[in-house]
Amino acid sequence: MKSAHAKFIAVVFLAVCLAPQAFGDAPIKDSEKSQTNNPQFHKALLDIAAKYTSYGKVDDMAKWAPWLCAAPPPPKARVSMSSDSDTHGRKLYYLFAANRNEYVAKKPPQVGQTVVKESWVPQVGVVNTAGVSPKLSHQSDLFIMTKLDPATKDTDEGWIYGTVTSDGKTVTSAGRVESCMKCHIQAKNDRLFGMKENLPVIGN
Repeated sequence: MKSAHAKFIAVVFLAVCLAPQAFGDAPIKDSEKSQTNNPQFHKALLDIAAKYTSYGKVDDMAKWAPWLCAAPPPPKARVSMSSDSDTHGRKLYYLFAANRNEYVAKKPPQVGQTVVKESWVPQVGVVNTAGVSPKLSHQSDLFIMTKLDPATKDTDEGWIYGTVTSDGKTVTSAGRVESCMKCHIQAKNDRLFGMKENLPVIGN
């Protein structure tokens, strides 16, 4: 009787231990969670979300004196080239950079360089045509990249990626975010793609 009881307990124990693997629901390791939303980078991302507008838009030509007395055109919302609807795809955006000249000149980014995509959802049914600024509906997430010392643990050669809600209060991803890295790792200028057009450098 005791032997049968012991066997029953052993079977129950094995069933409990093996159940997650049997059904494909093995728990996610804390180390895996931290790769997509690492708490150690939250403060830095929230600080950036609070001040990024002070960087100024990368293509804001209003900072230049008008040419032949013509008023400089305001920066237009750009159409994302990404085909990934879960990240930048199908969104409009304004681009901000902490070191604008370094960014537009496509110089190797230094520690401290920060780039923010302020994304917007377009109005439904409004098609962007040549020379016509896309129509904005409402602001969406902030997509942030900032460069730390390349030796910093849990970064992509110093880069941390992150997304913050439009109100700048909640970090939804941070650190080595795979959906960001899979594209930016292909960029020729140390994870930065830069601008298609040649924008002027401001100042000396």
